[in-house]
Amino acid sequence: MATGTGSEGEHVPLRRSAKEQQIVAAALDILRDRGPAAVNIESVSAASGIAKSTIYRRFSNRDELIASAVDSVTAAPVVPPGLDIEDELRWAVRRCRDGVEHVLGLGGVTGVLVDQDPHFSATIRSMLVPWIALVRDILVRGITSGRFRRDVDVDVALNFILGASLGEFIRAGTASDEWTDRVVRMLLLLLRPSADDRDESDGDVTRSV
Repeated sequence: MATGTGSEGEHVPLRRSAKEQQIVAAALDILRDRGPAAVNIESVSAASGIAKSTIYRRFSNRDELIASAVDSVTAAPVVPPGLDIEDELRWAVRRCRDGVEHVLGLGGVTGVLVDQDPHFSATIRSMLVPWIALVRDILVRGITSGRFRRDVDVDVALNFILGASLGEFIRAGTASDEWTDRVVRMLLLLLRPSADDRDESDGDVTRSV
């Protein structure tokens, strides 16, 4: 199922009929509020006011319905052009925050944490793959350019970002841009090379010359 992105990495929804949009929106609301186990043809019919037979004509089963609901608000991330490497990282952290809050919601987060629905958990993990690849690329480019420490553990940094977003959402129910900036500032304190690292790097360059 294809999705698109705008010129600055924003999601461009698939073209759906008004009725399909209503069905998918109802499924997503149930997912966010009550978790994947509560999403089924009957509950979506009750929430949307659309007959079960109409829903079945568009979605063959609940797994397809859940996948469509998640797909409706996700897309392969594309970093806006012209950003500094640290601003790219800030953009990626905000993207993660938005995914936790607006795609999963408390119901979806709980569903993944307790593996309430293995198919749903697999769908969410698949959704994370492009974001993980993008952040990994940002971190590796930061390391190779000397903007980030050479000994950065990329996997730990990835988990720091994802865990921070999950933790703040569970704690406060939302995460502001100001909170996101605080996370990035803390992350950059860990990522930026120290004076000793820079001196050592300069020494390596001198020796190589």
